[in-house]
Amino acid sequence: MLSLTAGRTPTVLMAAVLLLAASVSPRARAAAPYPLQAGAAPASAPASGAVAVLPVVPGTDMLTVDGVNVAVNSGPDGVIVVDTGPASAAPALLAAIRNITQRPIRYVIDTSGDPDLIGGDALLVAAGQSLITDPGTLRLVPRGVTDVHVGEYAPIVATQEVLVRMIQQGGYPSWALPTEVFDRPEYQFYMNGQAIAVIREPAAHSDGDTVVRFERSDVVVTGDIFDIEHFPVIDVAQGGSIQGEVDALNQLLNTLVFTSTPIVEDAVGTVVIPVHGPVCNQADVLTYRDMVANVRDRIEYLIDHGKSLSQVEAADPTQGYESRYGEGRAATAFVEAAYESLMAGRSRGHGHAARE
Repeated sequence: MLSLTAGRTPTVLMAAVLLLAASVSPRARAAAPYPLQAGAAPASAPASGAVAVLPVVPGTDMLTVDGVNVAVNSGPDGVIVVDTGPASAAPALLAAIRNITQRPIRYVIDTSGDPDLIGGDALLVAAGQSLITDPGTLRLVPRGVTDVHVGEYAPIVATQEVLVRMIQQGGYPSWALPTEVFDRPEYQFYMNGQAIAVIREPAAHSDGDTVVRFERSDVVVTGDIFDIEHFPVIDVAQGGSIQGEVDALNQLLNTLVFTSTPIVEDAVGTVVIPVHGPVCNQADVLTYRDMVANVRDRIEYLIDHGKSLSQVEAADPTQGYESRYGEGRAATAFVEAAYESLMAGRSRGHGHAARE
């Protein structure tokens, strides 16, 4: 397992981030409603910047913008947005949310630090409102927060690694940095009549990934952990690994995504919103997990027999999967990242057999 100690944020830095977020001046809210028909099935290939809206269960919609799936949960307490898509599409995304509900955005959850998933944070957070509306409550926190900031900005929930990565990338305004930052296995809160769990999946796509489960709605949002249309993107430089990817998919199957028993055609079960592609179910996650595990095993077998990266690539360990998940560079990049992460794990004496 890759080390998770790199990129920790000291408490002083966290305090500085929160102070910056609190000290910015108020901003104008609102956006004109986007003329989207809520409840329409998403187009197969929407134009760039267009938003396709698909209600998945009552109170939860999947919005697809530039190929990225965004989950929106709305209810009496307000709106929760999981991932915000690319920055260029943020105005259209906000307008589409306003067309679904006029309730305020209360939380944004970032499942990773990738700009294509969180580029819309600044606009959506600035359009949101914190649940903290009591000036007396804010005065208990010595951060120089004044009454004018009460109710300003929706907080962002993310792992500590995501916060560090956003600071390192630069370009994010202070209010668009995560404020509800956690380093424990799970961050939980209760809103709109249900528990929401933000669950760490370390060393999968990167070292800061999370998946989100809406308990009563029985909806799971996977971020980059699960992409029904593509091979996994494993960012080894940011702590990702193929073994961590398999572990994360196993956790989805074992503890977060459910189906009815006995299994029948079109059985009711957990709705899974992947980072790209249509809504899925447990069977889709199982098929994807098997693919990732099979490719890992093929590469590991070749490594056991002394094969170099070029020899592993020549053996085509993704054979049989390219037509579904991507050919050419996409498959090559997956194999390269998997090989690199497996070799790194061996140098630390870690193998997948001990964890499965």
